[in-house]
Amino acid sequence: MLQSERLKFICTTIFTTGRTPEHWHDSMINNYICVPIHTLTGELIALDLTQIEQQPARNNASADQEPETRLLNQLLTIEQYADYFRQHGLLCCLTINFQLARAVVESAFIQRILGHLPFVRLKLSEDFPNLHDGPNNPMLRALTDQLNILWLDDLGAGDANLNALQSKMFEAVKLDRQFYLDNVSKPFFNILIANIRQYTNRVIVEGVQCEIQLEKLAASKIWAVQGYYLPIMALGDMDAGLH
Repeated sequence: MLQSERLKFICTTIFTTGRTPEHWHDSMINNYICVPIHTLTGELIALDLTQIEQQPARNNASADQEPETRLLNQLLTIEQYADYFRQHGLLCCLTINFQLARAVVESAFIQRILGHLPFVRLKLSEDFPNLHDGPNNPMLRALTDQLNILWLDDLGAGDANLNALQSKMFEAVKLDRQFYLDNVSKPFFNILIANIRQYTNRVIVEGVQCEIQLEKLAASKIWAVQGYYLPIMALGDMDAGLH
């Protein structure tokens, strides 16, 4: 609880003064990696941010963080690169599970931070509880009612289907990597993508292996590819790695 209050203080300091506490920045960015997302022509449009799971240490309080504390850490880290995202017109994708989603919905402070970071997109995995209920899922409805912009991850992994998209609650959807690899050569692939694009015209593909596949994706009007033009990189190396 004390750690959560400290993070709130740091967030407030940053948003009111624009200054970050000494040594905080360097220690936090080492815990994150990002995967670039490009258009099919190679234009960078987004970064998928992931927190590295640290090996729990003895008596390490951070090994068992409350969801709100964990999310505050992530948002605070993103805020340090806010100018970079704004200047380059980039989106930042942040994966949330049910516990983190609840922290978003229940914390006015987190909602305020997200309001300062309009380029952030909250990505839900396909195993999110009762995802197929769409707007009848109270958590999903609460997230969208608060004007959070949602992305759907791992479509095709097997835990949900197109029902998750039919309410048009998701700005973008990313195909499950193995699902894509298993189906890209099938004759019905274009039809499958066309069905998905009825509900969102922003479809992201991970696992593209060659230019021939890229041409096929262009014919299917795929919006973006992840990890094709540039590999995973440490957040601290982002500026150098993207140029």
